[in-house]
Amino acid sequence: MIIDGHRHITGDYQPILTEMDALGIAKTVLVGVGVRDLSLVTIHDSLIFRYHCLFRSLGILKARQLVNSSDFRNNLLKSPNNENTLKAIRERPDRFTGFAFLNPESPEVLNELHRCLTSGMQGIKLALVQYPSDLRGKNMINLCEVARTYCLPVFMHLGLTKASSDPDWLVETFSDVTFILAHAGVQRFEETMKLARKRNNVFVDTSSYIATSAKIRRLYKTIGAEKLIFGSDIPVMCSNESTALAKIEAVAMPDCDKARILGENLAFILSQVKTDN
Repeated sequence: MIIDGHRHITGDYQPILTEMDALGIAKTVLVGVGVRDLSLVTIHDSLIFRYHCLFRSLGILKARQLVNSSDFRNNLLKSPNNENTLKAIRERPDRFTGFAFLNPESPEVLNELHRCLTSGMQGIKLALVQYPSDLRGKNMINLCEVARTYCLPVFMHLGLTKASSDPDWLVETFSDVTFILAHAGVQRFEETMKLARKRNNVFVDTSSYIATSAKIRRLYKTIGAEKLIFGSDIPVMCSNESTALAKIEAVAMPDCDKARILGENLAFILSQVKTDN
């Protein structure tokens, strides 16, 4: 069973469903968007992603320039839009699940989280580049306490500041909460690999151009198939499902390990979630 653990939805879910059917993808975790116009933050493949030292220098510089630009600030929603995700999981719960996309600094964040959980969502999504928050701060602690109560996975795209990019304390403090670090840890690839090896509650997501086949191969050899979660990140940093799947196929491994990465690990995590209704 293949589960795409990370895909954004901007409108009708039918095109997503059609692509899933064509590629044999059983289920997709949908995430809303935090911007008015997704094209302004859509990233295309680049040589920057092929070399981690280049990504950590030039790539992160470009990311900082983007988030500090007036175009980005004007495009950013005060709080992410979860409505398309809610519609998809309500109408096709057999094929879609959803993670509540949240701004930790919003005064309404806990209300929005409970609204999403009551409607059937099964996880928390944080994009700490768009919505930075102190990973040792009160707001993150409050979210993780809810995650602990309902056994929710917390899916995090780490931020660009020290406070929003170092999850070590949070992961240790909430050792009974499952954390999935997006895009192979983004700029913190080496640190993420060490953290996932050290902490049982840390998983690593393979989505986006940032998580190259070379990085996935290293992750597989270092932390094992049981710690990896397949995802695509379409359409923000991945063009199509075939591209995302090809990265997993490129890594030599037994079929049982491939099955874990492509769906079994996430299916188990989701099976532990308690509902808020």
